Amino acid sequence: MQKLQTSPPKQVLLRLPEDVAEKLARAVPPRQRNKFLVDLVRQELEKEDAELVAACEAMNAIEMAHPELLAETQEWLDADLTGSVDDWDPDFDRATFEREFAIAQAQLAANAATAKSRK
Repeated sequence: MQKLQTSPPKQVLLRLPEDVAEKLARAVPPRQRNKFLVDLVRQELEKEDAELVAACEAMNAIEMAHPELLAETQEWLDADLTGSVDDWDPDFDRATFEREFAIAQAQLAANAATAKSRK
């Protein structure tokens, strides 16, 4: 079984208020504090993700029970709120934008291929 490769962890500097740092030092042994904080942050972020998913599911259920709301949502999704960039930015050069965008996309793909070949 092939093990998934992950990028190396990023080091961050946390500044804790003195009282919090003291409580952390009393509650968690020295060589376990990093893991404790990583687990705590991960748990909170997953909880936030779960709350967002639950909110989306609740809204979907409401829209299914009330088709008029679903229609209103679709109107918002279909709305052209700003108009074409050609209309509101007279300096916009679409040809230059498309060319530079293609160059940037090609560079991203090349970088991804290089990173993949190094693994």
